[in-house]
Amino acid sequence: MPVFAVGRTPTLERRGSPSLLLPELLRELYLGCCTGIFHVARGTDRVSVCFRHGEVVSGSSTSNKVRLGETMVRHGLLPLEDLVRALVVVHRDGRRLGPVLMEMGIIDAPGLERALALHLREMLLTALGWDDAAHVFEDRELPVLSPEDLTLASSTGELILEVVRRISSREMVRLGLGDLDRILAALPHSLARLDRVTLNTAERYVVSRVDGRTSARSMIEIAGLPADDIERSLLGLLCAGIIDYRPRVTDKQRPAASKGGGKEGAGSTAIDR
Repeated sequence: MPVFAVGRTPTLERRGSPSLLLPELLRELYLGCCTGIFHVARGTDRVSVCFRHGEVVSGSSTSNKVRLGETMVRHGLLPLEDLVRALVVVHRDGRRLGPVLMEMGIIDAPGLERALALHLREMLLTALGWDDAAHVFEDRELPVLSPEDLTLASSTGELILEVVRRISSREMVRLGLGDLDRILAALPHSLARLDRVTLNTAERYVVSRVDGRTSARSMIEIAGLPADDIERSLLGLLCAGIIDYRPRVTDKQRPAASKGGGKEGAGSTAIDR
């Protein structure tokens, strides 16, 4: 089984925080249409997220605080006594919690899908705050789903946006954005990705102003919204594969590009500096 070790959370000089490393790696797996399991580990705690063709389909955690049942109870989606009853069946029969809850009539399929999406979000946000975490992606085929397996119905882009929205340090956001004088453009298939996410006010503004001619710096300066909101929205949309920086045109490339009248495409990575 090939294992691609992404490495340990770098020091400040190399990106500085899991606040940047996690969304960058999620972007790479998402846009790369990867299939396998992405692990984030710190000590004995581990979050594992399954990707199928770039989409997050399920996840698990070794921490009691971010297990599905505890997450549902904490958010008022499941009474504690119902969780205790269901766990008796889970441990007795070796089954998964979600199907048991549905079989017992405690929750319906749409409710469970919402709970799974919330569970994945909490796992990723928990991992976002881990310092010195190891990030490893196993490039492997996922097992064939059993009748009891439920997959995530929400958008991977939505999950990535939520992770970036929770980055508290403006310094980290600016570090992730890199050179603000680069030109922004929409990525291929961005409209399809937009249909699957819910944008906040700043994110909608950024999307409306991306025209292939405006730099990130100009967009921040002319917006009638707080600069840190625009910066965080830019990073989120870059990591979610909706926009990207256009490649720089060097002095050697510029005459040929001008003569041919060709268009520049979007860059290969959101934070390539």
